[in-house]
Amino acid sequence: MQIEPLITTFQEVPVATTPETLRVALANHQLTPSRGLIAETVRYLHEHETSLDVLVSAAPERSEWNDAELNLMEADLFTCQELGADGVIIGATTKAGQLDYEGLAVLIGAADGMELFFSPAITQLPESEWATAFQWLSEQQFSGIVATDHLTALSEALSAFPTLQLIPLVASAEEQAAVNNQLHPHRIITPLS
Repeated sequence: MQIEPLITTFQEVPVATTPETLRVALANHQLTPSRGLIAETVRYLHEHETSLDVLVSAAPERSEWNDAELNLMEADLFTCQELGADGVIIGATTKAGQLDYEGLAVLIGAADGMELFFSPAITQLPESEWATAFQWLSEQQFSGIVATDHLTALSEALSAFPTLQLIPLVASAEEQAAVNNQLHPHRIITPLS
């Protein structure tokens, strides 16, 4: 299992960068980090041969976006691309409990060249919509689903989509151990402790 540290400040970057660390996730309390933080984190990590995944979100704990928020996230993705981020974690859903295909098309276009991961917003969809969502995400070349809950159900549902990996996002070392023992994921995102 690969641990991907989740960091929120530049002070955490050197601590997160160990010989075992292949990737680091960067978020600003569930929002897109600043341009300066992304730039300096990319620079440092790439000097240490480590990849960076950036969470791009216009508001914490939401994934239904209006046009202005989508424009903001599109600009953030262009910034991530310009600065050399390796991957992005994005999500967009509708009030009807489906993927926001139009909104995601805009975000995917702006993320060209970066690895795509769908955000924990996936569990805002009813389980009956997961197969349709996973099929579409797979067709759009997403590499994985980052999730904080419904991990067992997601793991079972994703078994039919081998190009999408489940990437649990856990809150503690204890949760990390429990998830690893139960699901044996290839990768877990966990806050830097």
